[in-house]
Amino acid sequence: MQMACKVIRLDLNYSCDVSHAYQQQRHYVSPWHGESAEHFAKRLLAYLSLYEQHPLFAKEDSNGKLPDLYVQDSQQHFSLWCQLELLPEKRLQRAAHLADQVVLVLDEQETDKAMHWPQPPNQRIFTLNQAQLEEFCLMLKGHMQLSVWREEPLLSVTNGEQMLQLDLTPLIKNPH
Repeated sequence: MQMACKVIRLDLNYSCDVSHAYQQQRHYVSPWHGESAEHFAKRLLAYLSLYEQHPLFAKEDSNGKLPDLYVQDSQQHFSLWCQLELLPEKRLQRAAHLADQVVLVLDEQETDKAMHWPQPPNQRIFTLNQAQLEEFCLMLKGHMQLSVWREEPLLSVTNGEQMLQLDLTPLIKNPH
């Protein structure tokens, strides 16, 4: 199912006792042209999982030539390259060369396939299962009000009606 909204207004309450991060922010997020609700949900969950690193959304899908979410310094060096699908091996090597940290947000099948490939030392794999994506898709609306709290290693997301918990262990532990 494609996203019907052109712009999503996200009112976000984020809290984490460990880092003392307590923020209320409004974000405007646009689905890419032709982006499915499931892919958009995956992108938004990746953003929330990496929130304290202050990632930016890519403006459009570049098919792995550029990251889907990223953090860059003032010299345009990528400190974080986040991709929402398994890249061809050459693009993955390129991403690992261009960034300090590469995060792949994959489904179970892609994770199984990625485990058979050589993994760069700066790569982490974060797996979202189908049930988690479907549950979060139920929260997608034109105006979303989400409360997110992080208690290592869990991230809890709620809209007041539904709640989703993610285990962030793959993002917290040191890369291989």
